[in-house]
Amino acid sequence: MSSGKKILLRIYFIICALFVLDCLLYYFKEISLRGYYSDVILSWLWLISSFAIIITFWKNLMAKLLLAAITITFAISIMAMMMPFFALLLSSTSLGLYQNKDLNEKYRAQIVGYSAMGRPWLEVIEKKGLFEKRIIKCTDSELLNDNLDIKIRAAKDIIFKNETDSTLTLTLFYGGPNKTITFNKNTGNIIAIKKL
Repeated sequence: MSSGKKILLRIYFIICALFVLDCLLYYFKEISLRGYYSDVILSWLWLISSFAIIITFWKNLMAKLLLAAITITFAISIMAMMMPFFALLLSSTSLGLYQNKDLNEKYRAQIVGYSAMGRPWLEVIEKKGLFEKRIIKCTDSELLNDNLDIKIRAAKDIIFKNETDSTLTLTLFYGGPNKTITFNKNTGNIIAIKKL
């Protein structure tokens, strides 16, 4: 094996390790790389580098098995009413991002939806250097909304109001009746909702 192939293989294993670590941290601890697009870039980098490995090592049986595994995974995700495929597509592109806003130097908020049939939700993310941790996830059903026109996905802006040791207050700006929501930072639960 040439030195160029060895370097490519090392880079690929590093990308795979970062990708798996990122997925595991998000699944178990809701921690991800900083910013919405860093995870998107990492997933695309993994996919592109996988195809580079397949092309470079095509004569090797493992490269053919990797191609078969990627192809079968996508085929199965499409056969199941395309729900897993849409989840992959929406989470690995900007199509799942409705709104992304830096609230201040400590928090970021985003409205995302990774399902073709599910409703988007609001996430508040605490910035911690290179990583971020989701501290709040809020859905339409949690807002106990009487007005069906006021949904999370219809918010035009997310405005940071204030913060205490245990609470975080945001306003969802709709241009008409707005909602100010106070969250418990420790549990992520809604404490109070005010219509403005």
